[in-house]
Amino acid sequence: TVEKCRSGLTTPVPAGFYLKDVWKSFVCNTRQFSPKQMRNCLKNKIVYLMGDSTTRQWFEYFEKTVPGIKRMDLHTHPGGGPLMAVELENNIIIHWSVHGVPLLFGTVMPITDLHYISNDIDEIAGGPHAVIVFTYCAHLVFHPITFYVFEVAKIRQSVVALLSRAPDTTVIIKSGNTTGRR
Repeated sequence: TVEKCRSGLTTPVPAGFYLKDVWKSFVCNTRQFSPKQMRNCLKNKIVYLMGDSTTRQWFEYFEKTVPGIKRMDLHTHPGGGPLMAVELENNIIIHWSVHGVPLLFGTVMPITDLHYISNDIDEIAGGPHAVIVFTYCAHLVFHPITFYVFEVAKIRQSVVALLSRAPDTTVIIKSGNTTGRR
């Protein structure tokens, strides 16, 4: 397909496939970015990554791929965070924090480092420099779906409030694969 990717497109199942570690969409024309293009896209941005290990992997990918990005030592566990990386020349800040309980990993971390995504979003001013990415699924597969729905409703309420006060904020929702859920 040659259509540019955008919100609201109908997504077939399957939606695409990976070929040589590159996603090929059946829905729209996805773009691949060079490290320099990534840095240019992130210039003057504060990126808030929230959720489980999949958003932490995005943090690690940016850290490894974007030229000049360096992790700050926050004296936290690398698997539990919170984590922060910066690139001073282009004014790039990337934060990652794990979502609040329930969590399913053996990392010992202070309870004060666990924040609910909805509460974190409520504390962000937003604006054209802010990018918020979150995912909330992987650690909830053993809990009732009603718990998930309740938490997602709180996150939605926080996103709506954020976009009301700062409509030019970019919000990206990375959903989990719910195929096979009971």
